[in-house]
Amino acid sequence: MELGLALLERLEGERDVVLSPYGVHRALDVVRRGATGATRAALDDVLGTGDVPAIALDDPAVILELATAAWLAPGYGPGPALTLDTGPLEVAAVNAWASERTHGMIPRVVEHFEPDVKLAITDAVYLDAAWTDPFEPALTRPLPFEGAGEVAMMRASGEYAYAEGDGLRAVRLPYGDTLELDFVAVLADAGEPRGDAWRRLQFRGRDGTVELPRFSASFGADLTDPLIALGLGPAFDAGGDLENLFTGDGAKGLSQVLQRARADVDERGTRAAAVTVVMARAVSLQLDVPPPFHLVFDRPFLWAVEHRATGTLLFVGRVHHPTERSH
Repeated sequence: MELGLALLERLEGERDVVLSPYGVHRALDVVRRGATGATRAALDDVLGTGDVPAIALDDPAVILELATAAWLAPGYGPGPALTLDTGPLEVAAVNAWASERTHGMIPRVVEHFEPDVKLAITDAVYLDAAWTDPFEPALTRPLPFEGAGEVAMMRASGEYAYAEGDGLRAVRLPYGDTLELDFVAVLADAGEPRGDAWRRLQFRGRDGTVELPRFSASFGADLTDPLIALGLGPAFDAGGDLENLFTGDGAKGLSQVLQRARADVDERGTRAAAVTVVMARAVSLQLDVPPPFHLVFDRPFLWAVEHRATGTLLFVGRVHHPTERSH
């Protein structure tokens, strides 16, 4: 199953979900290109070995903006495989970048960075797309939606790419003048559509009427566990597989993958944005060494003289009232 649908399957619950699998793929591909060993193998398995599809649109009715950056903690630098613009690993800087790249749709993407996080890769996807055939606002009316009461339901009639089969019905609503992007809506005859069965449907032009709710949804997800479940576990093990990605002390591995996304769908079209943050940690090679101690013998104590090789105690004693030797 494709990455985005596989992640969606693993985000259980009744909340509305918005994800940008393209953003996740782009951010993780930065890591993949700098990874070696088991981490590279796991990323190849999850993402595939090919390049991330390059999407460049030439349509005045569709705006697609993409951006990727890297953020480094003091004492850490980009490795030979990291060619992105870099900035300081600071919450305020990362959030300002996210807000700017998404035109304010994602004003904050991180709340804090754990002390062992030394690198963050951020990817922003921003879309502002007008329908090829906009919905007429005068036709929008309140209608019941299962489990949600009445909602603003948009309505349009015409010829659409339509498909049905395997208990599913689906329609494609195109954006813009060049018809390079579609909004695909999938409905199950019973229950909720799941998986990628709709990918096998055959779409054909057909006259009909589409009623689609006007909606706005925001979603923030920690994708770490779903990605590990998909096979990315080795990338989160600290070791030497990310040395080409960033330099500095410690054994390196991914620590967390976050995404915040938002989508607004109305009669005019769709505005959507997502920011993905892939964090990498560096585990100091000295973490297992205890810190310097401060031991003050200021109360009764036992003492011994031990022969180290045999463990023989040559002397033992206990001190309650230490005094200097008298001459």
